[in-house]
Order: sequence, then C-alpha cells, then structure tokens
Amino acid sequence: MQVEVDQSGKIEQTEVDTVLAFANGASGSLLIRATVKRQCVQTLRQRRKGNKTITLHLFSVGLYLLLRGVLRKGAVVIIDTEYIGREGDIKGMLFRMARRDNLDLEPDQIQFRQVGRKSSAHIIAIGVFRGEKAPDKVVTVAELLQWL
Repeated sequence: MQVEVDQSGKIEQTEVDTVLAFANGASGSLLIRATVKRQCVQTLRQRRKGNKTITLHLFSVGLYLLLRGVLRKGAVVIIDTEYIGREGDIKGMLFRMARRDNLDLEPDQIQFRQVGRKSSAHIIAIGVFRGEKAPDKVVTVAELLQWL
C-alpha cells in the first residue's frame, strides 16, 4: 500500500489551524487547532527548544499520529516536501516514535517528494482546512506533548 500526505496551514503559523491528511485508497485527516499549537510551542520554549526544532517536532508528531494506523511493513508513505533539507530529521523522528510503538519500519518506507494540488491528500487537507469537511481526528495538547 502507498499513501500520499499533505499539509494545509503550516505548523509554524500559530494563528491558523493545521490539517494533515493522507490518501490513496484509504484516507484520513488530523486537525491541530491553532490554540493547541500555541500551547505546545509555549511548553517547548520552556524546555529550551528553538523555533526550527519546535516546528519539526510538531510536524513529525502530527504526521506520526496521522499515520500510526497505516505504518506497517510494506506500506510506503510519500510526504509532501514541506521542510526542504530537513527530511532526514523528520524521518528520524518518525522512526523513533515508531520504535516506541514497537513498529518495525524500513528506511525506504518513508519518502519525501512533491504531492501536488491534484493529489487526493491535498484535496482532503484543504477541504478540512476550509471547514468543508470534518477531520477524522482532532489532536489535543496532551496527545502532542506525550510524543515530544
């Protein structure tokens, strides 16, 4: 199975909600409200994390919570390139969370490339972001911080 992932509303933009969505046969979406992002950022700053690190951590945890049920042997996840040059960091964080969950992943299962506006993942993400569709999951501060 192969799925594509897209984001609407950047994680680092704490004044707007963020939606992460995957699609290709199966589909799912996850909403991180702006208020939740701001609370997480405040907590991470108190832990002396830098802004770039905070963004990558929140993005990675959001991805993991979205894909947790999809990640298994043989599944390939194609993530839209959002943070060019930081793909290795994101992939590393995803693999650490998967190990915590006793999931055995292969390095080539997580890939980064342009997904595009015609992707089903993009259509779902933008639909949830605009309020045209309900998210499958709304993430809480506690859920995010549990993985950070």
